[in-house]
Amino acid sequence: MVVHLHPLPKRRLGPKALADWSHIRSPIASDSMNKAGTLDAAIRPLKTGYLMLGQALTVRAMAGDITALLHALSVAKPGDVLVVDGRGHTNNAILGGNMTNEALRRGMAGLIIDGAIRDAAEIRDHGIPCYTRAITPAGPHFGHIGDVGGAISCGGVVVHTGDLVIGDDDGVTVVPKARMASVLAACRETLAAEAEWERRLEAGEPFAEILDLPPMEPAP
Repeated sequence: MVVHLHPLPKRRLGPKALADWSHIRSPIASDSMNKAGTLDAAIRPLKTGYLMLGQALTVRAMAGDITALLHALSVAKPGDVLVVDGRGHTNNAILGGNMTNEALRRGMAGLIIDGAIRDAAEIRDHGIPCYTRAITPAGPHFGHIGDVGGAISCGGVVVHTGDLVIGDDDGVTVVPKARMASVLAACRETLAAEAEWERRLEAGEPFAEILDLPPMEPAP
């Protein structure tokens, strides 16, 4: 039984590259990828008001097993978002207050658990963005099996270490690192289109006409 560490990126995105995304919210990113990249709606923010932006550090954990997460925290870098495939298991927490403290000390940008957490009040107070499928008082076990840094499926989305992770009150969207430039351009086009929609709405045009919907037909 062992936790495997996959090769981690030697270079991470710099402040300028991340700043380009600072005004992009999760719905805009998803719309710009043809509604792709959005985690399962059951993975929700622990409290409102989060604005999370960083690069994924992926973890594959066995159901209820905390071991791989502990190893991941030991190699985490500032700006990383811990993205955990916990098999959607909700009966044992695999993240708690002590681990969140370590994430804060390492300057991590967020925590996403496709599974369960505990110590919810403490984590809320810390302020680090945390998204989870469930909350339970039941603790984890140490199965000593898993992966850090490899490709995972979290909330139904394939995530690689280094991918861009955007979180807010609406949920989480993941942008593949290899597509960041094209998706950012598409996001800017989407924002420009929405600004034009807003202008026309304020001028009194019906949204249905702005979107050029086919007219309604009389009911038979």
